[in-house]
Amino acid sequence: MMRRCVTVLLSLIAAVVLYSVPNERAVSEEKSGLKSFAESLKAQKTDFYLFSNSQDNQFMVVPKFGARILAASVGGLNLFWTHPDPLQGQGGLRTWIAPQGGDKGFIFKPDWKGTRDYSGLDPGGYKVVSFKENREIVLATTFRTVSNDGKDKYDLTLTREIRLEDDPLKEDPDFRELHYQYLGMDFIHKLKNNSQAGLDRIIGLWGLIQAPPKGTMVIPVTEVKKDAWRATYFEPLPDDFVRANPDSFSFFIHGSRRCKVGVRPEAAKGVIAYVSKAAEGESALIMMSFPVKPEARYPDKPMSEQETNGDAIQLYSHSEPGALAFGELECHSWALDLPGGTERAFPIKIYLYKGPHEVIKKIGKKLVCAGFAEAHLF
Repeated sequence: MMRRCVTVLLSLIAAVVLYSVPNERAVSEEKSGLKSFAESLKAQKTDFYLFSNSQDNQFMVVPKFGARILAASVGGLNLFWTHPDPLQGQGGLRTWIAPQGGDKGFIFKPDWKGTRDYSGLDPGGYKVVSFKENREIVLATTFRTVSNDGKDKYDLTLTREIRLEDDPLKEDPDFRELHYQYLGMDFIHKLKNNSQAGLDRIIGLWGLIQAPPKGTMVIPVTEVKKDAWRATYFEPLPDDFVRANPDSFSFFIHGSRRCKVGVRPEAAKGVIAYVSKAAEGESALIMMSFPVKPEARYPDKPMSEQETNGDAIQLYSHSEPGALAFGELECHSWALDLPGGTERAFPIKIYLYKGPHEVIKKIGKKLVCAGFAEAHLF
């Protein structure tokens, strides 16, 4: 009788263990999902706005946290990196101003040692200018500062227009029968010079998406050669962190080692793609598409190369441990011509996909570059 009771008990324990494994995974995913973030924000009376497409994939905009798109859920998975505590207001798609340092910068101090106060920019609480439920939101903020050399006063208004974007493959017969999840955003980034004094091509807009490691950036370039990208921002880039492909290069977002790569405007094609594993047999793709002016001046560049032109694309792997590690897809505008009272825009399209590996490869081949399916994946 005792042996039978032990056998039954062991069977029950085994059943509980087998049942609890998928449940634990579901709980873990739920904690990092939009529902959990929304509950935390509601508890602190922090306003947020949710947008959902026809597949019920969603993104969240939080005015208080720099109007950033804090999270983007596709097929139940947040494809953006968001700080485990959403009340920290870190992660997602955020706004920056280039350059960070040098004479015309105001993020790093003039000697590049430490940073100045840029809280007006980030988190920089935005006001909602207009809102059309589940269609679009327009947000703006104004901040004032001065360039490192003291010669230019910045009185700027930043505006972010965000809308749902249709799948560019929606009407393509080659993709009609394929099964995948999609979420898109039309993001128009605007910068206005509120002062009477002009700002003659010294600063630019900068949009970046923070994404969870580990994964691979695939960057199409006009010509695949060593000087199409540079890695002189921080520590030396390990040779095994970057690979050349026939029409692109691959960059490893490691998650526990800091490194950064820049792509010059003459080499950039205005596309950044990030591929990572989403689940067994599935991949996720984050893609940014934006204009590039190959002959223009770009203001952000490595600290040690201030005499050169800046980069149109930057890719960054952060080195915080565990859940605080992330990568960044960074797209830059050219240095904007801003006479007094004028406003300039920098439009960005964001496409997010989740689906079987082979489907994601086919999407990448169509939207990123012809050699996407054969590109090296770390």
